[in-house]
Amino acid sequence: KAEMLSDRGRIVFLAVGSMVDVAEKTAIALSGDGIETAVVNMRFVKPLDTALLQELAQRMDFFVTLEENALAGGFGSAVLEYLADAGLQVPVLRVGIPDAFIEQGSRSELWELCGFQPEQIAERIKKYLSKER
Repeated sequence: KAEMLSDRGRIVFLAVGSMVDVAEKTAIALSGDGIETAVVNMRFVKPLDTALLQELAQRMDFFVTLEENALAGGFGSAVLEYLADAGLQVPVLRVGIPDAFIEQGSRSELWELCGFQPEQIAERIKKYLSKER
């Protein structure tokens, strides 16, 4: 089962592995701008905690999936598949490795390139929220 780390706001971070810490740091950055978020350590990609996803889909405005993995066929895709199969309509912003060639570099350089830094993710969320209004 997944572990709910915080439960504020109407945006939920669904994170796996190393991205749980990033989700928590992004949540702190957003709270400085008055945007409250929930953070979930999904713990497992398979099987998904579908009971929690079902419950969150009823009360959250959108999901943000975070994975240090390829987006194509990854954790975020599995969340989207579950939502579609369950007939749940929740917008999902996926953070992960794009389907493109990634240059070599240090871990911090690659994280910057892939947009994994908390401030980069916070900016993506603020941009998404500004489009919604």
